[in-house]
Amino acid sequence: MDVPKDIVDLVRSSGNNFHARVARWLSEQGWHVIVSPYYMDQVQNKAREIDLIAERLWPTTDYAGRRNGDIAVRLFVECKFVSSYSVFWFADKDMESAKKLVCSTSGFRANNSYTKEHHYLSQGERVAKLFATKSKKEPDKEIFYKAVNQVLNAMTSMSKRPVSIPGVKIENRSLQEVMEFPVVICSSFEKMFSVDFYTETVPTLIENNFQFEVDYAFIEKSGNQRTNYFLLDFVEFDQLSKYFEGISKDAEALAILSSD
Repeated sequence: MDVPKDIVDLVRSSGNNFHARVARWLSEQGWHVIVSPYYMDQVQNKAREIDLIAERLWPTTDYAGRRNGDIAVRLFVECKFVSSYSVFWFADKDMESAKKLVCSTSGFRANNSYTKEHHYLSQGERVAKLFATKSKKEPDKEIFYKAVNQVLNAMTSMSKRPVSIPGVKIENRSLQEVMEFPVVICSSFEKMFSVDFYTETVPTLIENNFQFEVDYAFIEKSGNQRTNYFLLDFVEFDQLSKYFEGISKDAEALAILSSD
């Protein structure tokens, strides 16, 4: 039986298909992937879902070069099949807040050469601040608004959860640090454009992975309300390898700092 063309087109254009494609890529690169985990929204007391949580270990060693622990990297991932034109408004990155973010969420230290090479600090001085998409959907259902909210809501709700990589608890090693990153992986940047926030500029096609800067208000598990500064990585599927080179360098640097 031949598969109807409508079914073939539906699979190719579905966000679920892209979701599965990203999960396969991560698994092939050695990441432990949790698909569509649910969590409890602390504000609305409602079960919500994020596309993927991916985890991977980097070894730490003692003074003799013997493995004595691990650095875990955890990614909170939203996968977006981009079918409509979008524009992002860019401005200078708040470098002081970015430095505080790097040092407050892991073992990186201020004024350290390894810290300066963290991908939040070394990869671009410009960040996206706002966006608009050609869509008939309500603003709160717009593709990137939903992506940013879902990935940050999931991260603030599930941050510091136990590492779920099989075998980690069995092995006689200690977990030194857990680095967590919110990530939006896009099917393509070919319909995504940038303009400057403070000056009138002609829209230009976005060609490289970039970061989105936001102050995000949320409710902690204790019930207290707080606002934190975040950077979200926006990554094109075809540039995933380039992105993970930066993540690997961050993990290797933290492994060295943890071994000091």
